[in-house]
Amino acid sequence: MNDRVYFNNTQFWTEQWKAYDAGISAYRGYSNASTWNSMAAEYDKERHSRNIDERIDATFARLQNRGFECKGCRILDIGCGPGRYSREFARRGADVVSLDISDNMISRLKCESTEAELQRITPMVSDWKTLDLSTCGFEQAFDLVFANMTPAVAGPESFIKIQRASKKWCWFRSWAGTRNSPLLEYLHKALYGEIPEPFSGNFIIAWNLTCATGYFPDCEFENVSWTHKKPVDELIAFHTTFFRSEDNLSDSVREEKIRLALSEIANDGYIENKVTGHIGSMLWQVRV
Repeated sequence: MNDRVYFNNTQFWTEQWKAYDAGISAYRGYSNASTWNSMAAEYDKERHSRNIDERIDATFARLQNRGFECKGCRILDIGCGPGRYSREFARRGADVVSLDISDNMISRLKCESTEAELQRITPMVSDWKTLDLSTCGFEQAFDLVFANMTPAVAGPESFIKIQRASKKWCWFRSWAGTRNSPLLEYLHKALYGEIPEPFSGNFIIAWNLTCATGYFPDCEFENVSWTHKKPVDELIAFHTTFFRSEDNLSDSVREEKIRLALSEIANDGYIENKVTGHIGSMLWQVRV
């Protein structure tokens, strides 16, 4: 089989994605509801609000430049988190189904939304990977299916579901190159004796799979970085939960190993971690 046939074959990219996922273990914790429940209270509060607002404005400007208008539309926000985008969609006149695996994230969305926003938002606690679109009435049900930096889209099947649920527009933003997190790598080595395989994200494979299905999305890329400074006890609690899916250790044994490792690098009870990487976003229109 020649290269042209390979690169236009959806099965080829499906297998590439599955092979990539099989080799990535250190980041599987982000697919667990317990991880996001533990993060929900402080998620996104630490980052500079101006940067978040600028990214939201840029996203909506891009949608509008392609001819998408929120007013009167029905939108599915996959992995909505505390609802920053869902609330903005609602403010602009869309009806939004806000889906997240974490009930704590959905609780934050409800608490932080205005009454007017909640009239247009339908919160839904569910795992996108296992959600049956037909049972929920989600087949070709939305003017825009929006998947923005969410581990809910964790493989080819959950990615293709984005197109199945849409009757017009699809949006996908994810890691598109090596994501560097020195703290995560340090703890993985402390727990398991080795640095994890590099995490490069799924965007490039997703883009190729989309092209193989006959769509050619508009793409943009950006470099990102942010720095977290958090107390040791908070990091111990989070990573004890985060690494639960990686081993057969009891929580108490894992917690003690993490405590010892973090005590070696803590400064006045805090640890700073700078995350850097590349992100890609793509927007395309489906045929129904």
